Amino acid sequence: MKKLVALTMGGVMLAASALFFAACGDGEQKTADGRTTVHFWCQTFTEAETLSWVQDKVDEFNESDVSKEGGFAIKVTFVSEDAWEQTLKAAQSTGTAPEISTVNYAEVALNSVEGYYTALDGVMSESCFTDLLPNVEEMTNVSGSHYIYPWFVEPDAILFYRKSALAAAGLDAAELTSWEDMYTFAKTIKAETDYEYGIAMPNSSQLGWVLWSFQAQDKNSLGYYMLDDNWSRAEVNTSFHRQLFELFKKMYDEDLTPAVALSSYNEITPLAEGDVPMAIGGSWSIGQIKNNYPAVLDDIGYVVLPTVDGETEGVTTTALGGWGLVIDGRAKHPEECGAFIEWLLGSDTTHLEEFMAALGYSKFAARTSVQTALAETPEASGDAFYNFVSESILPYAKAEPAYLWEISRKYADALETVTQLGKDVVSTLATLETDLNNLIEAEALAGTNPFHKQ
Repeated sequence: MKKLVALTMGGVMLAASALFFAACGDGEQKTADGRTTVHFWCQTFTEAETLSWVQDKVDEFNESDVSKEGGFAIKVTFVSEDAWEQTLKAAQSTGTAPEISTVNYAEVALNSVEGYYTALDGVMSESCFTDLLPNVEEMTNVSGSHYIYPWFVEPDAILFYRKSALAAAGLDAAELTSWEDMYTFAKTIKAETDYEYGIAMPNSSQLGWVLWSFQAQDKNSLGYYMLDDNWSRAEVNTSFHRQLFELFKKMYDEDLTPAVALSSYNEITPLAEGDVPMAIGGSWSIGQIKNNYPAVLDDIGYVVLPTVDGETEGVTTTALGGWGLVIDGRAKHPEECGAFIEWLLGSDTTHLEEFMAALGYSKFAARTSVQTALAETPEASGDAFYNFVSESILPYAKAEPAYLWEISRKYADALETVTQLGKDVVSTLATLETDLNNLIEAEALAGTNPFHKQ
C-alpha cells in the first residue's frame, strides 16, 4: 500500500520525518540526536507515488551513514503547485526559504544568472555530471556550471487514444501522423460514435507551456523556438504558426473539443474515464493510467504528437521537460545539500530505478548509468510504452525554452483570442509578433540567452 501524505495546512502539504525536529538557540533546527536540519521543499505533483517515493527516500537518508556521519538530516515539506510561488516568496522575504527545492528545467537558466541558486559543481562529485546524458547536460549547464541536478525527464506531449473508439470509427492509428489527420480523426470519431467530442485539446492556464511541444516542431524557426538564438528577434507571423492556430480554431469552431478543459493538462482523466476518445498528454499520463485506471490500459494506444507535414520518424515532435533539485543561492549548508542530492539522485542507480518503476515507467532517466540499468531490467526493457518513448521521442526531443514566461503567455493569450473570441488568425499573429519584439526591446533581452554560444 502506498503511504499517503497526511497533513494539509493552508494548501501546503507538510510531511514530517520520523525524526523529531526542534529549534535551538542559534536559530537552527536540530534533530533529537543533535543533527542540523536542512529543509527541502518539494512540489506535490499529480501522482501520489511521487510523494511517497520522496518521503520514503528522505526517511531512508536520515537513517543512512551519510546523514549521521555528516551531522545533518533532511526535513521535507510538500507544497502544492497553486501555493508554491506565493509560499516561496513569503519564505524568501523572511529568510526562511528552503535550502533545497524542486525546479523544472525551464526556470533554471535565468534564475541562476540572477544568483538564486548555488552552483553544484563544488559540492557534488564530478562523476555525477559526467554521467548525464548529452541532451540533459545541455539543459542543466549554464555558462559552464550546473545549477540543477536532474531527477527525471519527460516529453511534454504525446497523442493518446482509445483503441475501441478508433476501431468503431473505422480508423487506423498508423495513419494519424499530421495535424490535418488529428483534425480528421476527431471529426470522424464524433460523427461515427457516441462521443460528444473527438479530442481533448490543451487550453486554459497551462496552454503557454504545453504549446512548446508544437512550437518545437518548427523546422524553419529562427533558432530558439519563437526567438532567434541570441533572443534579439521574435518571429511568429509565419506559415507554421498560422497552420497551428488554424488547427486549434477548427477544433473549437466545430465543437470537436471541450470549450472548457475537462481537467488539468497534467491529468489524463477525461481519456481514462471515457469522456473523450483522444487526448494530448505528457509521458506521465501512462503512469496515471497504469496506477489509477488499470482496467482500461489495454484500450489505450499512443502515437507521437502529429506534425504539420506528417513526418514523425527521426524528427523533433515534442518539447522535453522534467524536474530536478537546486540549492538556494543563500544556503547555509551547501555541502550538506550537495551530499543529499548526490545520495538521492547522483549515485546509487537503484533509487531512480525504484522511482521509475513506481511511476509505471512514465518518467525517463537523465543519467547514462540509470538508463543502462533500466535497459537491463526486464520490467523496463519489456515495457512497450517505455521503449516507444525511448526510441521514437526522447532522442529527438527539444529542451523547453528558458526565456521569459511572458513570451509564452502572450502566445497562448493570442491563440485563445482566436479559439474563444473568434479573432482572425493572420491579424492576430501579426499583432503578436509586434508585441513580442516590443517586449524583447523593453526587457533588453537581446544577447541574454545563457545557452547561446557566440
